[in-house]
Parts: sequence; structure tokens; C-alpha cells
Amino acid sequence: MKKQADEQIIFNEIIPDSEQAFEDFGLQNVDNWLSAGIHPWYINEKLYNLQLKKLASVAKDSNIKFIGECGLDRLKGATLPLQEEIFIKQIRIAEDVKKPVIIHCVKCYNELLSIKKIVHPRIPMIVHGFNAKIEIARQLLDKGFYLSLGGALLHADSNAMKVLQEIPLEKIFLETDDKDISIIDIYQKAAEVRELPMEELEKVVFDNYLGLVG
Repeated sequence: MKKQADEQIIFNEIIPDSEQAFEDFGLQNVDNWLSAGIHPWYINEKLYNLQLKKLASVAKDSNIKFIGECGLDRLKGATLPLQEEIFIKQIRIAEDVKKPVIIHCVKCYNELLSIKKIVHPRIPMIVHGFNAKIEIARQLLDKGFYLSLGGALLHADSNAMKVLQEIPLEKIFLETDDKDISIIDIYQKAAEVRELPMEELEKVVFDNYLGLVG
């Protein structure tokens, strides 16, 4: 992904799902903000203990600012019970290193809320690429989650647009994920909807980031 002026990219280091890849694995892009996690699509049902061990090791690296993407996906990846087990263990790793968690969640919001209730994590949790119904957003916000909104904001009738209109600014992040769109377009649309100068919105989001990582 090409970096634009005044843009900060978070590079995601996915913990590999094969023995060969383990041998070659090392942190890349160390001059940038990094996250590391076991994505639910890449859980290896035979090697997941090794994946967790690798994550626990790299999570201590000062270049790693977030744990994730990790989470739950009803449509793709390992069985949901295994996804839940691995997700909970990654939350505990994040707790050990005191780093926020970036969450991938597809059609599993009830499970996500249940895990939050059971585990009681102290670290911040951000649901990335959020574009679910406003009622789900309200439940997540009520339980302390942050929501990161992306390209769906460019569609006036999207769920993300409805969420943007009422989300507390101290709980918002903006992103492109890896889509071929400009983060500037995302910020411009969000600033327009919230009736804020773009510079003020940029400061709000950056202050939210600083509040997570210290």
C-alpha cells in the first residue's frame, strides 16, 4: 500500500499458519506502526499452539502497538469454537503486554459481547471495518468498544454512515483497511457529516490513538 502525505499506516503482521512460514517469519516494516495477531482465517487447527507461542513472543516487541487482527468470522476460517478459544487466548496475551486489540468480527457480535462479559479485559478493544446495524454499534459502545469506520462511509445509505452520525467522537477511528481508496476521502466525508473542520477531526482521532497506546 502506498503511503500518502501525512498518513500513518498500521501494518498487520499475520502470524503464519504453516511450519515453513514459521521459519521465515520476522517483523517487517519496523519503522511503522505494527500490529500482530492470529487472524481467524489463518488459524491452523494443528499448529495453533505454536501460533500462540509465536504471538506471545513478538507481542513483547516495542514495534508492536496492537494485537490483531484477531477475532471471529462465521463465514470463513476455523470452526467457531476454535476461533473463540484462540481469540480469548490472544486477548490474554494482549492483557499481559498491555496493548490494545484490533478485532475482525463477521456476523459474531453476540459471541463478541459474550466473550467481553466473560473475560473482562482491561485493555482497549477496537472493532475494525465496522459496518453493522446501529443497534449493534450501540451495544458495543455501551460495553466500551471503539469502532473503526472505513470505506462504507462513502455510501450514504450504509450502516457505517448511520453509526457515524451518533458515535461519540472519543470512540471513533477511521481507516481504509487495504482498499484502494484515499483516507483523505474518508476523513472529508466524516468531517462533513459531523460538521467539524477536517483538522479538528484528525486531532480527535490521533488523540484517541494516543489514549490507547500512551
